[in-house]
Amino acid sequence: MSKTSTAFFSGKVILTGEHSVVFGHLALLASLDLGVRASVSAGELSLEQRSDAYLQHLLQLAARVLGRKDLAVAIKIDSTLPVKSGLGSSAALAAALLQAVMNFFGRELTKAELYQLVLEAENFIHGSSSGADPAIVVYGGLLAFQGGESTPLQAAILTEQKFFLINSGAASESTGEMVTLVKNNPKAPATIAKIAELSLKMHEDLQKGRWQPQLFDQNQALLEELGVVGEAAKKIIVKLQAIGAHCKITGAGGVAAGSGYILATHSDSHFLSNQLQVQGLDFFGASLGESKGGQNA
Repeated sequence: MSKTSTAFFSGKVILTGEHSVVFGHLALLASLDLGVRASVSAGELSLEQRSDAYLQHLLQLAARVLGRKDLAVAIKIDSTLPVKSGLGSSAALAAALLQAVMNFFGRELTKAELYQLVLEAENFIHGSSSGADPAIVVYGGLLAFQGGESTPLQAAILTEQKFFLINSGAASESTGEMVTLVKNNPKAPATIAKIAELSLKMHEDLQKGRWQPQLFDQNQALLEELGVVGEAAKKIIVKLQAIGAHCKITGAGGVAAGSGYILATHSDSHFLSNQLQVQGLDFFGASLGESKGGQNA
């Protein structure tokens, strides 16, 4: 039987700090129980894979590390993460594929080395990455991230909560385009400062074993001030807040169409689940912070 190497990495949500993290402020992130699995064996790429610029870039990174000119491999990708959704699909794909290729060729990578490679991949696809997505994908769990440094966050009160992710529609803009939109907004610095303060508040609360879900609503209002939330997401959030849910988009957002997924919680998770069904929304329940990083198989 031919050798096959497999690696799985989870996606993520941003609890607070979207966009402000790009300016060096604190962000809090949690891993999802969904992700990307990459399998690598001897063979060749499909025609579609050979024309995939991001996949080719990842293989070039792997070849560079391995000191090879090319890689004669077959690749299979299985993902439970929707793309352009704010859930870290590009970083999870990079981590899973790079780790699987390294495993296949017998090259061990430290998590720090893998993080740097995933960061390079994210810079390729998004233009410039804060490093937050690569950090939470590679290290998993709950993280406080700031200025390229990540610190594990122990917050059992958060992992005990029930969350839902509601689809507002895929963003038509790229993450890089949304980051540029904020940077070009002359009113953004004041709002970014408020998001930074909110992130510090949530961090302090979690360290003390407190969970205030209303901070989600405050974060959402600030993201709307930044102009990164489209009308489709706003309408969903207004309806959810009217029934007592606390929610926000999680990711760079989107304006022209959808804004990716909305992260929501409620004091009565069964009630919220029923209401989401009644409203005909596309959603799923999620556990946050349980993944400890990549898994090999």
